[in-house]
Order: sequence, then C-alpha cells, then structure tokens
Amino acid sequence: VTDITAGGFHTCALISDGTVTCWGANVYGRLGTGDDTTRNLPVAVTGGALENKTVTHITAGQYHTCALISDGTVTCWGYNGDGLLGDGSNTNSNLPVAVTGGALANKTVTHITAGAYHTCALISDGTVTCWGYNGAGQLGDGSNTTRNLPVAVTSGALAGKTVTDITASWSHTCALISDGTVTCWGYNGAGQLGDGSNTNSNVPVAVTGGALANKTVTDITAGAVHTCALISDGTVTC
Repeated sequence: VTDITAGGFHTCALISDGTVTCWGANVYGRLGTGDDTTRNLPVAVTGGALENKTVTHITAGQYHTCALISDGTVTCWGYNGDGLLGDGSNTNSNLPVAVTGGALANKTVTHITAGAYHTCALISDGTVTCWGYNGAGQLGDGSNTTRNLPVAVTSGALAGKTVTDITASWSHTCALISDGTVTCWGYNGAGQLGDGSNTNSNVPVAVTGGALANKTVTDITAGAVHTCALISDGTVTC
C-alpha cells in the first residue's frame, strides 16, 4: 500500500499497482464497488471511471471518496446530494464518476482533498477549484451557493498566488501558498480560519498573526473545527 485515507465510516487504500480498495460502511456507495453493501474486508474499486486507470492519490469525506488518476483527472463516488462528486448532477453513485467539467475542464490536477461534504482540487498551474456543499462558504468562490461542478477559488487572499497544498475538513478549507503563508475560508465559528475573528468567509483570508507571524509554513492539515500548520523550523502551530 502506498496511500491511505479514512472517511467518516469507511477506509480506502491505494495499492502500488495503482488500484484502490475500500472497506467499511457503504451507504450511498462510498466504497465504489457498484453496490451499497457494507464490507468488513477490503474490496477492489475497479469499475466506472476507474476502469483501466492508474490512481496516484485518494481522499475520503464523510460519505464520499475521490481518486486522482495518473493522467491528472479526478473521479469520485458515493453521496452526491450536495454535488460533492462534481459530475454536474446530484445523483449518488456507487461507481466512480469522472470530474471533468466546470473549472476543471482541460486542467491537470496534482492534489485532491475531501471535506465532509465538499471536495477541492489543486491544479498544476497553482490554482484551486472546489465543489459540493457551500453553506459556510467552504468552496471559496465568494458565494454560499452549493455547486455540483468545480468552481475556481481565485479571489481574496489567493488572488495572484500560487498554491502548493490544500486541505479540507468539515466546513472549511485551507491552502498553503508558495511563499510559505496560509489562507483559509469557510466556517469560522471556532476560529479555525485563523484570521483573529470568528466570522465565516466565502473567500480566502490570510493567516498571518499569532505564532505564524513572519514564519514559513511547510505543511497544513484541517481537523473538523480546527487547523494546524508545520513551520519550517520544525515547530507546530494550531
């Protein structure tokens, strides 16, 4: 196994041959096996948009799973009531479906991250696109409109910036910028956006104060209602 990801009630593993296997709860088809049967042993995910494809990264949300394919495209499966599969529909799928429209059309993806009910992708040009539930502004497109196709995240603190990593959680998303700074957007009731307020933001806001002042960040991760960053000196701030 070369990569693993845990969703709300299921787990998936990426195998060295580029295939995916999942196990656990399978309501909404989040295991991608073509059925809704819960499994207590790993089962292969080989059909739909993953047929004969080589996967390089996987990520799981609360009720859905997504895979990054070696050709730079994305496929997702599972719950789709809020458009988090990104295929332009709101229909659940127990087989992988391609995410090719909207802001991802003709783009090459280098990284993906699944929040509870939304998904985001990092594009090779250093920009970010997100899709799914947007009630708290976690898609970062300046609205609170839920989207079933990818939308670009280009305004606020991300305007003109190059992103190197992204992380999504329950209702917020954060991005690591090439200059070592961090920006976040979405729900902020617990201060998880790190901008010194508790106000939600539907556009990226800079995280520059406190223990991150004048620091260079090398990695970020989002928990359900908090965020942490790894600083270049090997220390951590949350």
